[in-house]
Amino acid sequence: MNGEKTLLNELRLLNIALRRGMNAEVPSVSSMVLHFVFMRGGNVLQKEVENEFDLRRSTASQLLRRLEENGSIRRTHTETDGRSKRIYLSDTEMEEQQRICHRFRTVEAYLESALTPDEKDTFFVLCGKIRKLFDCPVLLRGGV
Repeated sequence: MNGEKTLLNELRLLNIALRRGMNAEVPSVSSMVLHFVFMRGGNVLQKEVENEFDLRRSTASQLLRRLEENGSIRRTHTETDGRSKRIYLSDTEMEEQQRICHRFRTVEAYLESALTPDEKDTFFVLCGKIRKLFDCPVLLRGGV
C-alpha cells in the first residue's frame, strides 16, 4: 500500500482509537440494546429493537435470548399477536442502566465536541453510505 490511506484501515484505526480513548468501554450491541430499552421506559417490542439496530430477526432473537438467560431482560408474547414479543428490563438492569446513562451522555458529548454541526451531519451521511454498501447482494455473495 506504500502508506496509501484506505477506508478499511481508517475504520480499523478509528475502532482502535475509540477503544483506547474509552478504556475499552466501547458499548457492545447488547449494552446498546439494553440502553435503548431503558430509554423507552423499560419495555419495547422486539421489532423495535430489530429496526433500531438494523438486525435480522434471527440475530435479534439470539442476542435477546442471551440477555434473557443472564437475567437482564424478560420477554413475553403480546396479547394481540402471539408472534410478537415485548421486552422488559429486569429491576436490576433498570438500576444498572441509570448508572450507565450518565456515562453514555458524557462519552457522546466528548465525541461531539470534536466536530462542528456540519461535520457531524457529514459523518452521519458518510456512515450511512458505508452501511448501505453492506446491504448490497453482490457484496454479500463475496463479489465486488
